[in-house]
Amino acid sequence: MDELNEFKGKNLRKKVLEQIQDSWPIHPSEVCRKFGIADTVSNISKIKYHFDRLKEEKRINTKKIDRALVAWPAEIEELRSETERSR
Repeated sequence: MDELNEFKGKNLRKKVLEQIQDSWPIHPSEVCRKFGIADTVSNISKIKYHFDRLKEEKRINTKKIDRALVAWPAEIEELRSETERSR
């Protein structure tokens, strides 16, 4: 992906979710690098916006580690919870 503007709205959100599912845990600047775009404040903010929407949709989980926001797929947390319950 040469330009972040190639994808917009839900299409970009879908690509961000796919990247999170493929490379978790991951943070917004790493998503930018994997998309082949500069990790500028503007681009990172756009990716973080989609992290926030995906979290609202309960499709990912996020956590702040120091100053970095990391994300992973929600189904991973569900699997972990199921494993702990079965012990």
